[in-house]
Amino acid sequence: MRTQDRSQLSTFSTELGFSLDDFQSQACRALEDDRDVLVCAPTGAGKTVVGEFAAYLALGAGGRCFYTTPVKALSNQKYLDLSRRFGDDRVGLLTGDVSLDSHAPVVVMTTEVLRSMLHGRSPLLDGLTHVVMDEVHYLADRERGAVWEETILSLPGDVRLTSLSATVSNAEEFGGWLRGLRGDLAIVVEETRPVPLTQHMLAGGRLFDLLSPSGRVDETLDRYIAHRQLVEAAPGPSTRRRRRRRGAETSGAGDLPGTVTRLEAEQLLPAIWFRFSRKGCDEAVAECLHASVRLTEAADTAAIRAIAERHTAALPPADLDAIGHTEWLDGLERGFAAHHAGLVPAFRHAVEELFARGLVRVVFATETLAVGVNMPARTVVLERLVKPTADGPVRLTPGEYTQLTGRAGRRGIDDEGHAVVLWTPESAPATVAGLAGARSYPLHSSLRVGYNTAINLVSRRGIAGARALLHRSFAQFQAERSVAALDDAVRANTALLRDLDAELTEVEGFTEYRQLCERLAAARRGADAGTVTALARAVRSHPAHRRGDRDRLLAVAARRAAVHEDTERMRDRITAATGRLVETLDRTLALLDERGYVLLDPYGESVHVTDDGRRLGRIYCTNDLLVAECVRTGAWSGLDPAELAAVASSALGESRRRTPGVPGRTSPAIDEALRATMRLWSELAAREEHHGLRVSPDPDPVAVAAIHRWARGDGLAAALRVASEGGLSAGDLVRRYLRTLDLVDQTGLCRRDALPPVSFSPT
Repeated sequence: MRTQDRSQLSTFSTELGFSLDDFQSQACRALEDDRDVLVCAPTGAGKTVVGEFAAYLALGAGGRCFYTTPVKALSNQKYLDLSRRFGDDRVGLLTGDVSLDSHAPVVVMTTEVLRSMLHGRSPLLDGLTHVVMDEVHYLADRERGAVWEETILSLPGDVRLTSLSATVSNAEEFGGWLRGLRGDLAIVVEETRPVPLTQHMLAGGRLFDLLSPSGRVDETLDRYIAHRQLVEAAPGPSTRRRRRRRGAETSGAGDLPGTVTRLEAEQLLPAIWFRFSRKGCDEAVAECLHASVRLTEAADTAAIRAIAERHTAALPPADLDAIGHTEWLDGLERGFAAHHAGLVPAFRHAVEELFARGLVRVVFATETLAVGVNMPARTVVLERLVKPTADGPVRLTPGEYTQLTGRAGRRGIDDEGHAVVLWTPESAPATVAGLAGARSYPLHSSLRVGYNTAINLVSRRGIAGARALLHRSFAQFQAERSVAALDDAVRANTALLRDLDAELTEVEGFTEYRQLCERLAAARRGADAGTVTALARAVRSHPAHRRGDRDRLLAVAARRAAVHEDTERMRDRITAATGRLVETLDRTLALLDERGYVLLDPYGESVHVTDDGRRLGRIYCTNDLLVAECVRTGAWSGLDPAELAAVASSALGESRRRTPGVPGRTSPAIDEALRATMRLWSELAAREEHHGLRVSPDPDPVAVAAIHRWARGDGLAAALRVASEGGLSAGDLVRRYLRTLDLVDQTGLCRRDALPPVSFSPT
């Protein structure tokens, strides 16, 4: 503990203008004591204050602080928040799309940007004293979580790490790994929501409390649902008509505008209505427009229009028409809007600001809004408890339910927040109560060894160092804990085997006798009669055959064989669990050696990264090796910048659905490059299967023609007309184009400034 007075925390607290909660004070004191901190607290509890104090300490010490977030939207928001806190001249932003004052003492960035800096040993790391990882529970994300773990593993030990997480049930386990990896760590857990949450269920147009004061499902709701189910099942001439209505009514789609009006009458607005599809969100807005729903006053119109125009001022009129600006603005002025990744950033950011100001009263959103974006509401509505995924529909987990409903309740405004679940047969009251009452939200590692990761690990640390680092990972930590019971069993079996061996070896020649008995038993299952006769004679003539305790000793030997087999089986399970990452690294390096990205020595213990390998180490996308192969083999050579961007977009690896053919017309050069890309992918897929590696996603040409139009200067409107043929929204296209600009820059074949920029600022 420092001997100086805690003047920094005292001054910081005074500048905040409000008193710190106990968990905030505890975490900030640990930071001031030069310790790492893990803070786990519910959504809206005020975790980010701890992150801001880390930046405050860095500024006070003349150091630098990097504040990382999982998504660009949250980075943009934190940039604005920290700029207001510390001044525009002291805060920068790096998201891949935007670079603003990257040498500022406080820089907000996505976690991928920091991971790239650490891999590339960026000079921007000079003077770094603090790193904040907001939403660190994203480490469990199946697709992107490995980035968090790689970053933590690569972070220098003298940089103080502040990890901010939603409530997880295994905080001590995660903290134990961090402590073992980095040293002194304070684990601060706060389970109390700052604003209490009341759970409701909406059924048949009636709003019920989900739980009684005793914590059980409310009897009135239970009786009503039982009555509804009896009525639905009752025979009669109207049964079929009722059943036709039931699907729409119970899903919340039967009278969505009426439900919105009911929420307004119950004083439950502003509300976030979660729908798990972009199309569903857009359809909800269309329904409200068609029903002439209005949630605003006439006096609000001018303020709404001014904010919307400010966010869209840089978009040309033709682009605005192409992305449905008129309908979007009409919904805003009536007090409702959609929020999802399919919207262009300007639309999303306008909705966020208007909702925060209370001018938009209902937002129909996908679950991406639950990831850190600061849009607290009085009420959260859940239409279903099942969401679509790439592997089919899946039920919400307790953690996901808590994350979504955590948006309800505005601190300092609401006395309580409200979660409203729309009743459906799949959303029985007991099911919802189980989700709401669960307290198990474990954090699991999603680390995997990809090609880029393998290159960067061995180029910095060598093979032995890379293996050692993987052995220190959270994935390895959890694997070893998961097999702890197996380890204990192996130790117990090993001791038992020693005792059994000692008992058997005390009898001279018994091991030989037992082996003869085993050979005889095997011969009787298939050998010729002569072999059986000879072995039987050998067994009968052996001295041990005449021992009185022969049967007991054979039973001991049989038990010894069974224990040995069981022990080896457990050892195999331990090896499979704890050696998976290192084995994958070795297999990955073998494939990279085969393709010329690394040169392994004959024993696989030392490695040289080639020029092609160094290029691969700078490529960050799901299909990194395919992109590197396209560059190495010349498959993308001879393309102009627009054609290169078009073809490169097929290798981003982000589509959940595959499109046969290319929507829209392209050029002969693009068509040939796409064929070459597909041939390379097929070749790589075969080699990945040969090496026992996961096959990389196949190229998807859904955006190729649209990206080509945009990249050659035709503009968003023209590109969007082509993109719509492949089912891409404006937001999808903008995101793909921005990612494509990053990718072509990483290949070294073309600088991103050789292509038209997006016509508005993503921030």
